[in-house]
Parts: sequence; C-alpha cells; structure tokens
Amino acid sequence: MIERKFKRLVISASTPIAKTGNGPAVGGKVNNLLLLGNGTENGKDDSKRYLMKGIRGWINHAMIAVAKEQGVEVCHTSSKTETQSGVNLLPTGLHARGKCLETEECIQHKLMGSISKPSKLKFEPVIIISTASKGKIEDNNTQKMHIATERRNSLVHKTKIAIQDFGERYFSGKFTIKIEFLEELTKEELAFLLKGILYAPEIGLGAAVNNGSGKVNIHSVALQEVTRSRGFNKQGKVVEEEKIRNLWKEMEEGMKAWPKANT
Repeated sequence: MIERKFKRLVISASTPIAKTGNGPAVGGKVNNLLLLGNGTENGKDDSKRYLMKGIRGWINHAMIAVAKEQGVEVCHTSSKTETQSGVNLLPTGLHARGKCLETEECIQHKLMGSISKPSKLKFEPVIIISTASKGKIEDNNTQKMHIATERRNSLVHKTKIAIQDFGERYFSGKFTIKIEFLEELTKEELAFLLKGILYAPEIGLGAAVNNGSGKVNIHSVALQEVTRSRGFNKQGKVVEEEKIRNLWKEMEEGMKAWPKANT
C-alpha cells in the first residue's frame, strides 16, 4: 500500500445558466466545454462527457481583481507588455506575468506561477455529463449537469436564406471544484486564494457573460487535509481510500492574513 498526504480546497458551486459562446454544436471550437467522448466504457451508454474549461483562469482573474481593489500590484495574465506597434497592453496596477521574479515575487505569482516557475496549485478537471444520461457514472470525477444546445440561424436581410446555422451550447446546475495544494501555502497565500474564490461570482463564468449568462453562485468552501492510500485486494484490484480532516480553524485564521500583511 502507498499513502500520500496533502491539502486541498473543495468548492461547491452552481450556475443557473452559462453559455459557452458561439460555436458549432458538433465539432469545431466551443469555448468552455470540451467534448471528451462517451460517458461510460462498457458500450451501454453513449452519453457524452465534457470538460468544463476556464475554471483556473476564472479564479486567477478574480484574484487579480481583488489585488487591484486593495492597491496591490500583481501579474497580468500575459507576459507581453506591448503590441508590435508599441501600444501598451498592461493595465494600471499590473506587471507582465513572471516579471516580478526579477525583483520581489508578487503573491499572485507565488500561487499561479508562470513559465519561469511552477504553480503551487493543481486544479482537478471538472468533467460533466448531461442529467438526461440514463447510464450509471462509473467514476467519482464525473458530475451531472443540465447540458443543452440552442439551434440558431442568422438570416440574410429581408430573405429566409441562412448565412449561418449554428448551435449555442449551455449548461446549468451544481458542480464541485477541487484545488490541490502541491506545496504548503503561507497564511497570506491561503487568504489571497480564498478571497479570490469569494470574488469570482462577480466576474462570471463562460464566454457569454456580458449577455447575461455565466452567473455562478459559491455555496461552500472547505479546506481539507487528505490522506489518500492505494493498494490491492485479494483479487488484485486496486483499492483507493481517502481519509479527510476539515481544517476550519486554519481556514478562518488564514482569512485574516491578507491584505493586512500588505498594508
């Protein structure tokens, strides 16, 4: 048997509706849902599984917004500083991603990293399957949500000739986000991450946020210490077990550590 101990955040969230943005319903590029394939491997169910993209970037943008509100300079999402024509790309209060390593590393880079330094966080994939699926979910990583496609036509002016025939996919329901700590976080880093998560609903998720879609509600956040063990039973099947201890006091104390340490 092997055993590993680590900490993670478990976030319970929901969305009334999040659109992935314009894109063909089958094939091609769809912004926030990536088709992974069939929901089961036994051939009895052809339901499709999707990867919900953009979770890491969503929380990263929220942390940047929190830092700007507190007057704390952090990394931009890009390492580019200007366009080819010399137009500045950096908003006030942000520096190029990873640039702070040359002087004093900012708190956002300590958590999210860049090409120059690995992140301290691992976002587990959020894999969803339609609630209409009749098959049994075989793994613990797949979550059921409502997934549907709205068929749309763009017509030529004053005629019924379609110049575009496409589908907009959307999803709604409850989902869980898990963020594993690859390293021990300081109290300041934990507080910054938690406050970014609390701010994230103000930003919204999905490619059609400005059209009224993409509202996300955060229902609960738990800091956990996880002891994961894996071994074989008598038939040689791999058996995995997790023992979980909630760290409510550590999370409560951590919330007080930032931005107090930066003022």
